[in-house]
Amino acid sequence: MTRKWVRLRLLFAWLMVIFLGTSAWADEPAPPPPNTGALSLTINLNFPTAYYFRGIAQSNAGFQFEPYLELKANAYEGAEKDVLSGAYLKVAGFSHFNSVAPPIRTSYYEQDLYLTGGLVLLKRLTLEGGWNLYAYPGGGASQVQEVFGKVSFDDSGVWPFKLPRNQDFTFSPYVLVAGETSGGADGAGPFGGHRGIYMELGIDPGYTVDFTKDLSARFHLPLVLGLSLHDYYEVASTTGVKDKTFGYADLALAADVPLKFVPARYGKWTFTSGFHMLWLGANNKLLAGPPGPNALNALNVTDGKGFEVWGLTGIRIEY
Repeated sequence: MTRKWVRLRLLFAWLMVIFLGTSAWADEPAPPPPNTGALSLTINLNFPTAYYFRGIAQSNAGFQFEPYLELKANAYEGAEKDVLSGAYLKVAGFSHFNSVAPPIRTSYYEQDLYLTGGLVLLKRLTLEGGWNLYAYPGGGASQVQEVFGKVSFDDSGVWPFKLPRNQDFTFSPYVLVAGETSGGADGAGPFGGHRGIYMELGIDPGYTVDFTKDLSARFHLPLVLGLSLHDYYEVASTTGVKDKTFGYADLALAADVPLKFVPARYGKWTFTSGFHMLWLGANNKLLAGPPGPNALNALNVTDGKGFEVWGLTGIRIEY
């Protein structure tokens, strides 16, 4: 039997599996309602091609895996017209694993802990505050702690026009400000650096396309701008320590595809993928290059490139 016929038979078998599986799922009884309790769980399993923390290069080589786990407790839910629509607490953890590739010297590179409290006002304005811990089990960097505040706004239905198929146009804007209480993300502390204050501005406009009854995708363009309000992006040199305001800008083309064939009793599963265009500020460009008299705290991740395209693929599970 020729290879051509083998390939055709394999293709036919796959099509039959998909067809029969779809028919079987279609004949299933109505799925149970989604989780409506006070506790919810979110799991992200992401595989990036590079790792930048707020524009500071960490790794862009080797296999990389970033699991994220979040537990959210809804402490209060207001009535329809209440000013305070809700209140919640969140505890989350983030890890970064990497095949050993310079400058990372261990596969278990980073372990973070996030504690957050939030208030929702008028079902649109969300106010969050909390504490973050960034730890490095392999000693690749020094531990950092920070406190933060975040304001986000749900602008769906606010604009006087609609997208095609009567979809709301949204920017989903947010502002985040974080202040370091110990350590420093830029690694300038041992060279006379200071604890910094960081600001992040972001939007995430998008559009949902329904290809079939069981297949849809949300295409969106998240844009993030990272700034130093005070000493956040410091570069240490033989002449002193200097900070720059502009840290980075990251523009992505991303797609989220709900995996509707997963039974509802296992939660909501979404396949996510996208590629990012990253522009680094002058100091982050130096930090990404080799250490030297002009950048004593550099990590030599990209040889000092100021622009990089990187990608991310993953699965999000919500229950």
